[in-house]
Amino acid sequence: MNFAHLIGTYGYFGLFVMLALEYVILVVPGETTLTTVGILSRTNVYHFHFLTLVLITGLGTTTGSLFAYTVGRLFGRPIIYKYGKFVFLTPKRLEQSENLFHRHTILTLLISKYIAVVRDIVPYIAGINRVPLIQFIPITLVSSFLWTATFIGAGGFIGKLGAIVRNHWRTDIIPAVLIVIAAAIAYGIVHRKMRQMGVKRENTPDV
Repeated sequence: MNFAHLIGTYGYFGLFVMLALEYVILVVPGETTLTTVGILSRTNVYHFHFLTLVLITGLGTTTGSLFAYTVGRLFGRPIIYKYGKFVFLTPKRLEQSENLFHRHTILTLLISKYIAVVRDIVPYIAGINRVPLIQFIPITLVSSFLWTATFIGAGGFIGKLGAIVRNHWRTDIIPAVLIVIAAAIAYGIVHRKMRQMGVKRENTPDV
């Protein structure tokens, strides 16, 4: 079952589950999923609304983060050391992410969504360090919505650009490219002529 068929079958609910599962199964590619659904939203087959996509996927990744936070808070480091290797949460990655977390706690919570693997480890670390939920939840919601909006928006832009190229490559794209090439050639010729004239003028003896 390919991604497009999965999304077509389960829609927003499927996206919610996929984004939540990233914190349990790291092989779920969050950025790829968001960018792809952004591209698909620009087709005539999938009628997704941008704000709804951001809301659903943002809540999905927040749910996954809360699950990871709860596991970290209830069971601490031992469970990460024991079972983390099965989902690529190695002690080395945990230590690196924890060092970053301790230096810049709030900033790490905000920007970690944009760092692959680190975003999946940080909620566990937040739970282990018992970051108050009153602080963790709002920051996670904000970072989740920003992250999902960024990649869905990027996918939508790529999809729109692809549609323009497909639909107007003969009437708009090719002429535009030819004009740019012609302008570059003309600029090169004029620039070379001006340099030649400047050299000749310098070499001309004064009378």
